[in-house]
Amino acid sequence: MPTFSYRAYGGRGEFAEGRIEAASPAAASQMLWAQGLTPFHLKAAGANAGRWWQREIFAGNRSSPAQLASFTRDFATLNSAEIPLDDALRIVSAQAPSRAMRAMTASLLADVLDGSHLSDAMHKHPQVFAADYVSAVRAGEVGGTLAPVLEEMADLLERRMEVRNRIRSALVYPALLVVFAIVTVSLIVAVLVPGIAPIFAEGGRTMPAAIGFVLAVQTHGTEIAASLLVVAALATATLTLALRRPPLRFAIDRLKLRPPLFGAFILERETARFARSLGTLLRAGVPLLQASTSARAVIANRHIGAGIDRALEAVREGSSLHRALARHAGLPAVALRMISVGEEAGKLDRMLLRMAAMFEQQTQRTLDRFMTILTPALTLTIAFLVGSLILTVMNAILSINELAYR
Repeated sequence: MPTFSYRAYGGRGEFAEGRIEAASPAAASQMLWAQGLTPFHLKAAGANAGRWWQREIFAGNRSSPAQLASFTRDFATLNSAEIPLDDALRIVSAQAPSRAMRAMTASLLADVLDGSHLSDAMHKHPQVFAADYVSAVRAGEVGGTLAPVLEEMADLLERRMEVRNRIRSALVYPALLVVFAIVTVSLIVAVLVPGIAPIFAEGGRTMPAAIGFVLAVQTHGTEIAASLLVVAALATATLTLALRRPPLRFAIDRLKLRPPLFGAFILERETARFARSLGTLLRAGVPLLQASTSARAVIANRHIGAGIDRALEAVREGSSLHRALARHAGLPAVALRMISVGEEAGKLDRMLLRMAAMFEQQTQRTLDRFMTILTPALTLTIAFLVGSLILTVMNAILSINELAYR
C-alpha cells in the first residue's frame, strides 16, 4: 500500500507531520480528518526525491504558475482550517518549492506582521500576483471570506494550467515529427551524400543537381550560416523595435481576428479567460466594475482589450454590462445572451463560469480538430521532402552501378 507524507494541524492548532499508509491521496486525507487532523500538505513519500529536474538546484529564483497555484491551494486550506494568517504564511514559506517563492512569502509575512493587509502586501509583487488575484483577496478581507476567495482563486489558476497543458500536449507529436525529420535529413546530407559525390568525379559523369546543391551548401556552410545569423538578428531587432510601437501591435492583434477559423479561436479563448476571471471575482464578492477592470487584465489581444475598456467606460456611465459589451467589445453573440440572462436573474457569476466552461470546451475541440488535420498534413509533407531526398540519393547510387558495369 502506498505511503504518504503529510503535514497537518490538530484541533487545538498544534502542528503535526508524519507518514500514513493509504490506497490513495483521498483515502489518506479522509483518514487524517478522522483522526482530528486538518491536512494542508499531502504527497507520496519520496515522490520527488530522485527526480533531478525537480531538485532545488534547478528550481531557480523565479516562480511559476504551477507554484503559484500550489501556494494558493495550500494557503486556502490553512485559512479554511482557521490557522492564523501569520502562521499560515510561515507554513507555506517552509514548504515553498523555490527560493523565489520562499522569499516572496517571507516578504508577505513581514508586511503582515508590520500591520499591512494581505492584499496590500501582495500588491507589492505584481510579477507574482496579478490584478485580479489582488482584487479578489482584498474583497475577501473586506467581506471576511478570505478562505473561500482563495479556494476560488486556486480553482481558477488550476483551470488555466489545465488549458495551457492541453495545448502543450497537443503540440508534442508535431514537434517530434519535425525533430525526427531534421535528424533524418541531416544524416542523409552529412553521411550519404559526401560518400557518393567522389565516385561521380572519378567516373567522369555529371553530378545530379540535388547532390551538387547539397555539396555547395556544405562547402559554403560557414558563409551561409553567418549570413543567416545576420539576417535573423536584423529581422529580430527590427521586429522587436516595431512591436514596441503600440499602434502596430494593436493593428497586428486586430488582423489576427480577421481569418475565419483562427480569429474565431482567439475570440473564444479570450472570451473564456475574461468570463472565468470575472465570474471568479464576482463569486468572491468583488464589485462588478472593479471585478471587470481586474478581469480585463487577463486579455492578451489588444483589440479585444480596447473594446472591453470602452465597454467598462459605458458601465461606469450607468449602462448594463451586456449592453456595453454588445456595443463595444464584439464578443460572441451567445456570450452576450448568457451575460444578459445572468444579469436579469441576478446570477451573473454562475452564468459567467458556465459560459467560460462552454467556451473552453469549444476552444479545446477547435484545437483538437486543428491537430487532427495538422498531424497527417505534417506527416505527408515531411514524408514527401525526405522521400524526395532519398529518391535523389537512390538515383545517384543507381548511376554509380551503371558506372561500375561500364
